[in-house]
Parts: sequence; C-alpha cells; structure tokens
Amino acid sequence: MADSLHQVHILASDETVFNAISQQTGIQSWWTDHCNMADKEGDHSTFWFDNSRTVFTMRTQKLLPNRRIFWVCEQGPEEWIGTELWWEIQPDDNGHCILDFKHMNWAKDNGLFPLCNSTWGTLMQRLKHYCETGEQKPWFQQSA
Repeated sequence: MADSLHQVHILASDETVFNAISQQTGIQSWWTDHCNMADKEGDHSTFWFDNSRTVFTMRTQKLLPNRRIFWVCEQGPEEWIGTELWWEIQPDDNGHCILDFKHMNWAKDNGLFPLCNSTWGTLMQRLKHYCETGEQKPWFQQSA
C-alpha cells in the first residue's frame, strides 16, 4: 500500500479552510470548476475532469466542521477506487491553521500514484492561495 501526505500552513481560519474543501463553491475555486458536493456524511460528491470524460465519485465518510473531512473513492480510474482522502485541519494560536492531507490506500506506488502525488502538491498550494486571498483559480477547468 502507498500513501501520499502533504502539509500546508494556511494564513486563514479553520472555517475558511473547511469551507474551501467541503463546499462546492470552495472546490470550484481551486480544484475543479465542475463538481457536485455532498452536504452530509454518507452522501456522494462527484467531480468531472477532462471535459467530463473522467468522473470521480467520493462518499463522504466524515464531516467534522472546521476539523476533518474524510472521503472514500467509489468511482473513477481503477487505481483510485477504494483510496481514501483525509483532510485534518488544526488551528494555531494566531487564527491560522495547519492542513494535513493524506491520499491513502493506493494498491501500488507506481502507475497513477506518482502523478497524483505531484498534482496534490500543486493543488495544496492552490488551496492555500485561495484561502489566503479569495482568488478563484481552479486547476482543472471545463473548456467552453
């Protein structure tokens, strides 16, 4: 099994970071502009990429406001199915926070894993930028 781990210090509140990950307008601001987000635990979020040719469906396992989000991939490329995405937000003493992100339980550390690991590193920086500035620049955008 292979796991990817990223940590980002974000100069924004835990609520801002939580909303950027758990709400549709948040995800559309830094990750993909084409998604449908779950509102509660047990529901599914769907993310479309490559002009809707690639679709990911994540079941929301845990939504602990301003602290934790946990998804399980149920649909997408075969290597993603069954992987788990875990977001842990820890506020600091200055009203900012530390975000730990793990993409866990990959069956192998080759194939899509290295590319996805690198992409997540880039996405964490986009998430940080969005939370700190409010500037909306999703990495993946549907063509017009």
